[in-house]
Amino acid sequence: MRTTIEILQKIFTQRFYIQNTGFFLVLFYLLFGVVDGGNLISYHTSLMLGFLGSYTFLLIVLLLWGLYGLKCVGFILKTFQLQGYEFLYPTMGSIDKPMRRRIWLLLHTAIYMPVLVYAGIAAGVGIVHGHYLPVAMIVVFNVVMCIWPLLLYERKLHQPDVLFFTGHLQRWLNKHFTKPPLLFFLYELFTNYPRRIFSVKLFSAGVLWLTFFLLAQMDFDIRGLQLGIILSVLLHMQLMLHHRSFDDTYLNFVQQLPVPLWRHYIRVTGIYALLYLPEMVMIVVNAYGKTSLPGLLTCFVVAVSLLVLFRCLLYFSKIDAEIHLRYVLLISFVVLFMILGKYEWPAVLLLQAAAAIVFLAKYRTYEPLPKMGS
Repeated sequence: MRTTIEILQKIFTQRFYIQNTGFFLVLFYLLFGVVDGGNLISYHTSLMLGFLGSYTFLLIVLLLWGLYGLKCVGFILKTFQLQGYEFLYPTMGSIDKPMRRRIWLLLHTAIYMPVLVYAGIAAGVGIVHGHYLPVAMIVVFNVVMCIWPLLLYERKLHQPDVLFFTGHLQRWLNKHFTKPPLLFFLYELFTNYPRRIFSVKLFSAGVLWLTFFLLAQMDFDIRGLQLGIILSVLLHMQLMLHHRSFDDTYLNFVQQLPVPLWRHYIRVTGIYALLYLPEMVMIVVNAYGKTSLPGLLTCFVVAVSLLVLFRCLLYFSKIDAEIHLRYVLLISFVVLFMILGKYEWPAVLLLQAAAAIVFLAKYRTYEPLPKMGS
C-alpha cells in the first residue's frame, strides 16, 4: 500500500507542483518579493489582521482560497481523463473504501497545503488577538474545502464518463462553429480547462495591478511596467506546458501537413498574441496617457516574443518542466537587463530570431514526450 501511495503522490502531487511552477513563482513574488526582508513578518501579520478584522476582506480571501481549491479539484479530476492514466480507475477501485477515502484526503490536502499552512498561521494570529469568529470561519471553510472534494473523486471513480457543463458547452460549439487552426488550443482551454486559464489570467491581472499600483507611487517608468509584464508572462508557463501536451495528443499530425513552416510559426505566434490580449487591454487602459503608443506597442511585442520563445523551447523533445524553467528564468533575466539598459527592440529581435531558429530547426523533427513523463 505504501508503494501505491508513493506512486499516486508522484502522479498527482508532484505533477501538480511541476505544472504550476509559474503560478507559484508569481504567488511567491506577490507574498514575499514586494516587501523588504526586514519587514516581512510585520507585513504578513498586518495582512492577516486586516482580513481577520474585516468580514468583507475575509470573504475576498476565502473566495481566493476557494478558487485555489477548485484548481486542485480540477487537476485531480482531469488527471483521470488523460491518456496513459486509465489504470487509475482499477487501481483506486480495488482499494477498500475507507482506505481510499484516506488516500483521497492525503492527495487533496497535499496540493491544497499552501492554503492550509497560511490559513493555519492566520488562525494562530487571530486567536492571539481575540478574533475568534473569523478564526472559526477560516477553520470551518478549510475543513469543508478538504472534505467535499472527496465526494467528487468518488463520483468520478464510479462514473468516469460524467460530463460537466464544459462538456455540454463543447458539444454546442462543435455543432455550430468551425474553428480555424489558430483557435484549436484556445478552444481546448476554454471548454475543457476553464479553471486553469481563469486562474492564470486572474493572477496575471493581479501582477499587472500591483505593478501599476507601485508605479503610481513614483514617476511612471515604462521599464517598470515591462518588469511586471515579464512576471505576467512567467505565469503563463503552465499554459505552455499544457499547449505542448495538447499538441502531442491531438495535433501531432499537423507537423506533417504540406503547409510551409512559416505559416506554422505565424499560427503559434498568433495563439500567444490572442492569449495575451486581455493583459494588453488592461495595460492600455491603465497606461494610456502616461506613455506613448510606441511604448505600448513595445510592451506588447516584448510579451508576445517572450511567450513564443518559451513555447518554442519545448520543441526540444527532451526538455522537461524543470529544465524548461531554468532556461526561461535565464532568458528572462537577460531580457530584464536589456530593458533596464533601454535595449528593448534589440531584445525583441534576439527573442524573435531565437524563436524562429528553434522552431524551423525542431518543428518537423519534434517527437512527443512519453505520456507518463508529461
